[in-house]
Amino acid sequence: MRILVPLLVLASIAWAEPPHYMAVRHGGPYMHNYYLPPAPSSTPWAPCWSPDGKFIAVAMQGSIWKVDPAGGEAWELTSGRKYHSSPSWSPDGKWIVYTADDNARGIQLEILNVATGEERALTGDQQVYADPVFSPDGTRLAYVATGDTGYFKIFVRGIRNGQWDGEAMRVTADNRYRHERPYVGGWDMHTQPAWTPDGKELVFVSNRGVPLGSGDVWRAPVKPDSMAEAVHVWKEQTYYRTRPHVSPDGKRIVYASQAGGADQFNNLYVLPITGGSPFKLTFGSFDHFHPRWSPDGEWIAYISNEEGLPQLRVFEVHGGEHRRVAITRRHFKRPMGRVEVRILDGRSGKTIPARIHSLASDGKFYAPSDAYALINGSSRRCFFSGGDFTVDLPPGEAAFAAVKGFEYVPAQARVQVKAGETARLALTLKRRVDLPALGWYSSSTHVHMNYGGNLNNTPDNLALMASAEDLHVVNALVANTDNRVFDYQHFGQGREHPLSRPQPGVKITFGEEYRPPFYGHMFFAGLRKHLISPFVTGYEGTALDSLYPSNTDISRKAKAQGAITGYVHPFGESDPLEGGLGAKTFPVDAALGSVDVLEWSNAVRGQLRVFHHVLNNDLPIVPSGGEDSITDLHNRKLIGSVRTFAYLGKEYSVDAWYEALRKGRTYFSTGPLIDFRIDSRLPGESLKLPSEGGSVAFEATVWSDAPLSRVVIYHRGGLFRELSLDADQKGCRFKERIRVSDSDWFSVVAEGPQYEFFDAEYALAGTNAIRVYTGERKIRSRESAEYFIRWIDKLRGMTEAWPWWRSDAEKRHVFAQYEEARQVYQRLAREAAEQAAR
Repeated sequence: MRILVPLLVLASIAWAEPPHYMAVRHGGPYMHNYYLPPAPSSTPWAPCWSPDGKFIAVAMQGSIWKVDPAGGEAWELTSGRKYHSSPSWSPDGKWIVYTADDNARGIQLEILNVATGEERALTGDQQVYADPVFSPDGTRLAYVATGDTGYFKIFVRGIRNGQWDGEAMRVTADNRYRHERPYVGGWDMHTQPAWTPDGKELVFVSNRGVPLGSGDVWRAPVKPDSMAEAVHVWKEQTYYRTRPHVSPDGKRIVYASQAGGADQFNNLYVLPITGGSPFKLTFGSFDHFHPRWSPDGEWIAYISNEEGLPQLRVFEVHGGEHRRVAITRRHFKRPMGRVEVRILDGRSGKTIPARIHSLASDGKFYAPSDAYALINGSSRRCFFSGGDFTVDLPPGEAAFAAVKGFEYVPAQARVQVKAGETARLALTLKRRVDLPALGWYSSSTHVHMNYGGNLNNTPDNLALMASAEDLHVVNALVANTDNRVFDYQHFGQGREHPLSRPQPGVKITFGEEYRPPFYGHMFFAGLRKHLISPFVTGYEGTALDSLYPSNTDISRKAKAQGAITGYVHPFGESDPLEGGLGAKTFPVDAALGSVDVLEWSNAVRGQLRVFHHVLNNDLPIVPSGGEDSITDLHNRKLIGSVRTFAYLGKEYSVDAWYEALRKGRTYFSTGPLIDFRIDSRLPGESLKLPSEGGSVAFEATVWSDAPLSRVVIYHRGGLFRELSLDADQKGCRFKERIRVSDSDWFSVVAEGPQYEFFDAEYALAGTNAIRVYTGERKIRSRESAEYFIRWIDKLRGMTEAWPWWRSDAEKRHVFAQYEEARQVYQRLAREAAEQAAR
């Protein structure tokens, strides 16, 4: 039975979710992905053995399940409006405590009476709780909570008959590091507690005194503020994946590790509880997560993404067998129905890939068991489909939406789900505009395939994701996180990756992200020989703590290989000169010709200010869109959410894309689509008029799935013209001959409010400039040149204060580049003044 409902009826669907975990004051997006449980995971997550060793409790599809490790049958134990995870079985087998994610408002603790099936809340505030674990005698619960300060600490509290027994004891206290740490913050984090078998101590992870990463492994007595008595067990640069667990005999700790960055992937290690030398248990080009000893110490349950999606596995400690526990049958606690969905191309009638949003009758999101459940940057849950899928849902009305990039109109419909029955639904996607037919192809200059997330992504799956978002070219970036370097094995010297070719219409090439936290991050597209090393400078506590080499040095080495260079996620809404400067050395490299591109990684109007200052002195900087999507993370901006549209004409290839980016035939967008020309010239091109100027033909067409608030043309003097929107506010068409009397640049910008199917703060698109020259007059602005002179002066002071220079010679080298750039802007200011005087 196929049931469709008109789109008008669907206007009340609330696809949006609230902001992420407002109680948490540190850790950021990596903490959300590497530490907090996915909400939900479509496959098993966070295993915990039953006390008798017969079952493994896991989180799956927002519920807690028990799984038979021998046969793979699974029984749902909990259900509700929240997303359940992180189960911990009491030693007597009567209770399971677990976390309950309330749509990112907070994460609470709940408890299940295994015999009766009754579920009960243990907490009821807006804080975040994590890692609950029963003590060996079952009388206490250790857990992590943000508390009243918002920083992760470990607590222990008595528990009896499924209820609290006494007040909570804070085992670790807040502590401020000497300064802000990259990606983690200034306050210490104490996480992932595990009991020793005697119940006297906890083993946990803390970054007390650690400059990089989420912390070392510690052991401390169960008493108030015990860090003063804590024993340092193992020092390693970690990133939340450690999950230490003590063996039943109390002698060893099993944990996940990337060996301080020596491995690209996490493997399982075993370590004496007193410290010493770890022994590696698992191997492979994939990750092993969340290990847990069986009660008899003979098996370890863990999560592996060897096959892409995270899956439950068990490892024989004395013997070495690894076995995937495939879920062979699911027994739901409640009645369930099934929906089969197809996504169709409105032109061909064939199935096509798309992004899918769904909302069941219980207000929750469900994904198929073979899809990766995601939360996009706008906090909306979704998954990617190749064109058809099946999903189990509770009875009642369910809503679905299919989205495919910016050129297709999203398709929405409701379907009635009945217990024990299968409903069928078709969602047809129709094009609003066909930009490739006009020569424009969409791309992203900033995508990461793997970055330590739950998914083990591959080039062919990345191509599927790109196809679902109607993205044509993907510049996937090899990058480091601290000591690890991800996807280096896929670097192809600027060529199209061969594994992307089976996905029609998608081309993937691998470049590099260079990530110094002080100067600002950069991308290198089209490196022809080798990756650039080192990947960072300015990392405290490492051999790369100096600010030498500079971004200018590294960018010049990339350009010597034929690469296109660009600053990524550089600026926000406010004027960077009034704050911390953002991408600090962008004006230096813009003046010295060592950067080509300024990338929009978010919808930020404030970045236009910096871009326009550059254009005002005719520096050849190209705008691009690259959302910094990390496609193996479950909670991140989606691929193609901030994209580059490049004019390739009739030649669709990676080399043609490089050429279009190099020549600046581009615009960036979080949703609106633009075709802008002056006398048939495209963005990035120019035309020359006689010295007295002349009349030129302006043409601009804008399309958008979402209503816009305005479309404007900017030029050297600021706002040049505001264009009239169509009646539906979803576009405009402008054609007019306009006289230009002085050398100038022109760029179209479209803006609009946030839209539920654009993964962005709001709708924003902006073209590169079309330059119009009159006679021999140059495009110059004294004000803009002096703006960057003040910037460089401020940058020099910030650089002077850096405490980890290796030598005065290194500092003089960098300051000489600053001075060279400063002289360029002084010359531009003089030229502007001289030209104004004529």
